[in-house]
Amino acid sequence: MILKFKQIALLTFLTGCSSIDFIPEPDYSLANPNFRRKTWQEVEVMRERPIRPFSIMGEVIIRNEAELPWEQIEISLKKDLFDRKMDGVWMVKKKRDRIDGLSLETMDSRGHTTSNYQSENTIPIWYGYAFRYK
Repeated sequence: MILKFKQIALLTFLTGCSSIDFIPEPDYSLANPNFRRKTWQEVEVMRERPIRPFSIMGEVIIRNEAELPWEQIEISLKKDLFDRKMDGVWMVKKKRDRIDGLSLETMDSRGHTTSNYQSENTIPIWYGYAFRYK
């Protein structure tokens, strides 16, 4: 039983995961009659404010727990935004945030602690605004 737990914990630790969260604005809808993108590669990822007039349709939060390179995250981001019929995303902030770590404690039959392990971790988080051109 303990061996299986250690294998699962090690596998989870080594593979990790990254998530792309989309928080829509109240006026967001999947229907977009002005959407002209043919493939996900045409979705724009911008570091500066777009020059053309646009409407913000929601906030994008990317948590990179697996420390993947930006190129891999950008592909997933573009595919996700293409499915939501967005023209692009304006990335505004990147920071490292502290997350809850792993805490593991073992005890003997009398309830005394025999070993204790605790780790804290930080992950990079990117914030942006998904938009559609007017």
